[in-house]
Amino acid sequence: MYPSADSLRTVLLQLPLNPSAPLEATGNVPLAGATLAAAAGLPPESLVDQDTADSLSDGALVDNLLDRDPRLVAFTLYMWNSERSARLAAMLRERKPGLLTVGGGPEVFFDNRWLVSSGAFDLLVCGEGEERACRVLDPESVREIVRRTGGFLESGGNGISPGSYPDPWLTGYLDPSSGPVHLETVRGCPGTCTFCSYRRTHPTPLIMDAGAALDKISALSRRGASEVVFLDPTFNARPDLVPLLEGLTKTGLDYFGEMRGDLLDAETARLIGEAGFRTVEIGLQSCNPRSLELSGRPVDPEKVLQGALHLRHAGIEPIIDIMLGLPGDTPEDAVMTARMVRDRNLHRNVQVFYTCVLPGTGLRKNKGISYMELPPYYRDLGPLSDEFALAREGIADILGYDIDLPERPVLFEGWPGTICLDLDVMEPGVIPSPSLRLTALRVRSSDHWTGKDLLLRSVRRLRREEPFCVLDVVLVPGGMFPVDLIGSIRECDEIGGYSARTASILGREGNLRVAVLVEKDGPKDPGWLAALAGQCTVVVDTESPLELNEHLWEAGVCIRLHGEHWDMDRLSSMVPSMHQVFFESRVMEEAWSRTMDL
Repeated sequence: MYPSADSLRTVLLQLPLNPSAPLEATGNVPLAGATLAAAAGLPPESLVDQDTADSLSDGALVDNLLDRDPRLVAFTLYMWNSERSARLAAMLRERKPGLLTVGGGPEVFFDNRWLVSSGAFDLLVCGEGEERACRVLDPESVREIVRRTGGFLESGGNGISPGSYPDPWLTGYLDPSSGPVHLETVRGCPGTCTFCSYRRTHPTPLIMDAGAALDKISALSRRGASEVVFLDPTFNARPDLVPLLEGLTKTGLDYFGEMRGDLLDAETARLIGEAGFRTVEIGLQSCNPRSLELSGRPVDPEKVLQGALHLRHAGIEPIIDIMLGLPGDTPEDAVMTARMVRDRNLHRNVQVFYTCVLPGTGLRKNKGISYMELPPYYRDLGPLSDEFALAREGIADILGYDIDLPERPVLFEGWPGTICLDLDVMEPGVIPSPSLRLTALRVRSSDHWTGKDLLLRSVRRLRREEPFCVLDVVLVPGGMFPVDLIGSIRECDEIGGYSARTASILGREGNLRVAVLVEKDGPKDPGWLAALAGQCTVVVDTESPLELNEHLWEAGVCIRLHGEHWDMDRLSSMVPSMHQVFFESRVMEEAWSRTMDL
């Protein structure tokens, strides 16, 4: 067990992905940290709770962590949070000399050059951590490991079977009744996909047998769990699938997992539906068999789609994954893949990704592949980049919906991270530092162009202070201003990061998002509003959707409605896109956001 005298001197933190909307769930369940804390015998208080990790800005998080007076802070590193985690680790060490920082998770591998050379972490742990949790989370042991290894430790080479260590959901570290329970019953993968890191440490799967898995799920159910997300790389590849599904049927819970479509027949799909699976993720990736073979995934796309159809016929909604830019893949292949999905009426829920060359994968070892050295590690598609971007737009047309969630700025009232700036009356230097991960800077002025120097200085300061958090700059105009101002604001985003790089490829806004909110007495010139809507999110206060003319709807102008008594179904039938409707009321914004997610 961990020494009791130091039991509160180690803190574990997992930072979230920045979502596209302020009320969107991050999905940031700190399972890895909770598992290690349980394995090391640390108290539950050593884990930074999800709400705190999800909501606070970097500065506020550093204050929160230092208030705990830790000797060691451990970070779970994923592609989307590793750069921010490294910055936070550096801030902690600057504020408290002698504090140890440890990083672990999928990002840690010897070929991840930027991370290894960052110097932000005293120790990086590659591989599974449970068997060494007591050592890598103990300050004195970490100092000795750093002296011996230089700060990079490979761990868990023999593989650890799921269930070998205390379960954080059943030992008080995580609350099974608070949302979906993330459960691992298989670790490792026999697949040879070169783009995937599941098989990085052990290609032979280690399986929790069906009986033990059902016992655990029953215990989770007794503690309030209602939904289980299986983290197994390929849920339906296990040898005891049928008895597991038959046992799940008796639990009455809802389930989700990733499955191989080519392994699904009608009978298995029926059992999966009866077990309680409402949605299942299927990795189609490409319709080009040669590309799949080059990627270590030699499956027949027709069989994958047939398996998805079996799920659909069993009442299960398949989520189909398409990956752009695999070896041998072409833009034409990507479009054809989308058509194959649509022609089988499987297009209602499709996810489209660019190929990421992840640390430790076979794809990264391919000397003929070039890629971004920093997250998200997108493959460099060279001369085909523009053609793949056009293919992605074509896929959206084929599917009949936007394959990226549009950014949804904070436009409702009462957001605690709102900072107000009136350019007509305020002086420089009066803006407080952000305390939340998402800050809304609401800027009023009779003439934003005249006051742009103060505006731009304020935006630059906020971006420098919190480069990896989201800043919504919401202009509330009393009069028209030149459209060029939007570009000037965007140029204030001096630091990149995962969100910015991803956004630049997808044609989206990153962590600096600009919107214009035209209140009741604001300028309503149709030409000006339409021109602005071509540059950023433009929202006009109205009492009814009928007040906005068809031309402005088509230009992308949005509306903000007042009150809390709108009928969702009737309202959605009145507007061309649900994403063009915002609310002054947080209650209505939450309800509308849930409706859009259905």
